Amino acid sequence: TSILCEKALSHNVVYHGRTGHLLLPGISHILKIRVESDAEYRIQYIMQKLQLSRQKAKRYLEQVDDDRRRWVKTFYNVEWNVFSLYDLVINLPEFQATPASMNALKDLYLASRARLLLASDRRTSRMNIKVKVSDRVLYVTYLLQQIKHPEIINEVLSPLKEAREIVCTKAQTNILWIQEKFEIQEEEYKGILSLANTWDAAVELMKMTPDEKGEMPTAPAIKQDTESWRQTGIIDESEETGPPEAPDLSKIYEKLIGDGRAGGKRSVIGSQKTLMNAIDRSVNYRLIVFDNMFAAKDPSARKRLLQEWSNVLTESLQIPVVTMKELKSEYRFGAAQLVRMLTAAILTALIIFLLFKSGPQIVSVLSNADSRVRIISTICILIFVPLFAYIYSTVTGLLLKMIKLE
Repeated sequence: TSILCEKALSHNVVYHGRTGHLLLPGISHILKIRVESDAEYRIQYIMQKLQLSRQKAKRYLEQVDDDRRRWVKTFYNVEWNVFSLYDLVINLPEFQATPASMNALKDLYLASRARLLLASDRRTSRMNIKVKVSDRVLYVTYLLQQIKHPEIINEVLSPLKEAREIVCTKAQTNILWIQEKFEIQEEEYKGILSLANTWDAAVELMKMTPDEKGEMPTAPAIKQDTESWRQTGIIDESEETGPPEAPDLSKIYEKLIGDGRAGGKRSVIGSQKTLMNAIDRSVNYRLIVFDNMFAAKDPSARKRLLQEWSNVLTESLQIPVVTMKELKSEYRFGAAQLVRMLTAAILTALIIFLLFKSGPQIVSVLSNADSRVRIISTICILIFVPLFAYIYSTVTGLLLKMIKLE
């Protein structure tokens, strides 16, 4: 402590040690940081370093952690794992470069260059064009009234030789479709496509595979060539390490391209946090379809997790999140909606008929001078008006949905 105080009084100091945050108590201008490493990563490291089996390596780490905990308790009378003693806690694996994170960085770089090209060209500089990149495929969304000749976009973006493909879609908005598996029925696809056509929306596919614990799986870090980075400004990677293309995702994606509604596709593996980070906040999503998830769980756990994740998406993005079942009932017009519309139409017609038929009696009651009658009349009006408005709006709303005028 004496040495640290001496150094701290004359220099800016970074001290690296397991109890560094406890050595200078009561000093407010010291930033106390803890760096956590993934348990699986530590086990693998000890197995390699000490040539131990997995079980022995795990037991060794448990004993070491227990020794450290007791040592800190003895000397400082605090618990070693109390995170409130730190100003900042960093979960190390999340900040290591992985093949997936490097590919995401390359895609972000490609997208930024595409936006610069579009903004620099006089033919596209004033147009509302959205750009997304996934696995070196450029997804460009544009408004039809702004671009009469879509081939202009391909001309402007032609310098981006590293782009594997450029997919252009005319759309006013986007629908994000998230599923663990895209092995869907034709009726479900037609439902999404019908809604996309009604809203003039591009459909973006995201295959989300939650890991067993809902945490990010450990991935090997990429060794970075410092000299190469200094010379070029880009961290070079000798081989493509992206995840293999999922057949179910490719099949739906190809259908969307054929129907002119492709808004992009990507595969994500990890936790709820991973999903939130994967969603582009700059995109104008009108709806998120979140379904067919947590296939490995039992029905009750699947329902609970689906609801939890849906709530997080809704609260964070302020966008409606629906399942396929809810999509069919709320946004599509089918047999159930037809029955509901006809029932509401009959009730509306019946109410109007009774009002006209009983007009004199109603006027007589409303003009009654008795205070009790007037109070009852007012209450009846307050109940009747919103009730009739709800029934009538049901008819008009479903009628507009039936003729696709929403």
